[in-house]
Amino acid sequence: MMFKKKRIELGEGHIVQYTIFENKKFGGIWIYNWKTIEQNRFHTHAFGSYAFLLRGEYTEEVIIDGKIETRVVNKRFKPRHLPTNYTHRILEAKPRTWTIVFFGKWVPYWWEYFGDTKTWVKYGWGRKVIEKVDGDETTKIV
Repeated sequence: MMFKKKRIELGEGHIVQYTIFENKKFGGIWIYNWKTIEQNRFHTHAFGSYAFLLRGEYTEEVIIDGKIETRVVNKRFKPRHLPTNYTHRILEAKPRTWTIVFFGKWVPYWWEYFGDTKTWVKYGWGRKVIEKVDGDETTKIV
């Protein structure tokens, strides 16, 4: 897939994703225009990636060893490695925030955590639900 624009909803606000190139077997390049106010769930990704902030700033929460850390991403053009087990959610993006993401080959699944039901959901390609696990942010997912 090449040169596609898509709106992604993850809670309050949204992201506009511009696909430069995408192939699940090889990887790709996305550009994001962040209009996020607060994402309603933590998530991992089905791919490892490197993200670069092009403009603006955003705040995210990251789950590390069962604890939630808040981080501000504001260093432009500094590469950020996001492995497949990087579990995070974006809290707020400042106006006119843009990033570019270079991602690799997709693995078969990723996770999302829904705090309102205290449930981790494991998805496969096409957002097919593979498994649900009860727990909280400290629950170790594999």
